[in-house]
Amino acid sequence: MGQQQLLLLVFGIVIVAVAVIAGMEAFSRKMEQSAADNLVDRNLTIASEAVAWKTKRDPYNGGNASYLGLATDGLEKLFLSPETNNGTFAVTYATVDNIHITGVSNKYPNLGSRTYITNYTIDSTVVAYDSSITLD
Repeated sequence: MGQQQLLLLVFGIVIVAVAVIAGMEAFSRKMEQSAADNLVDRNLTIASEAVAWKTKRDPYNGGNASYLGLATDGLEKLFLSPETNNGTFAVTYATVDNIHITGVSNKYPNLGSRTYITNYTIDSTVVAYDSSITLD
């Protein structure tokens, strides 16, 4: 083999190696984004159940126009599991008109999501990749 052929072979191997590394990095980021999407989806499910619970009157196992009843054992009162394959969830703040629902990923401990609800409206959802959102 000539020097030119060896040089082309080495360049080909380097290009393939860089492409494989870039593909692995893209796959890793996609998996983390998928985990974040799962947390947000579960938070929104819990949020919609909480809003429905608030609208019910007390004799019908409801909140009687208040989220205060969900401050302790909130997910159990909504008949939802606090842990799934994707993460762990909790009601981290509850007043008469406001509630915060938080989820933390099981696979990526730095990944967290928090959904804010005011009255009967889901205001916003925040996703953090830096451990700033916890269940505490």
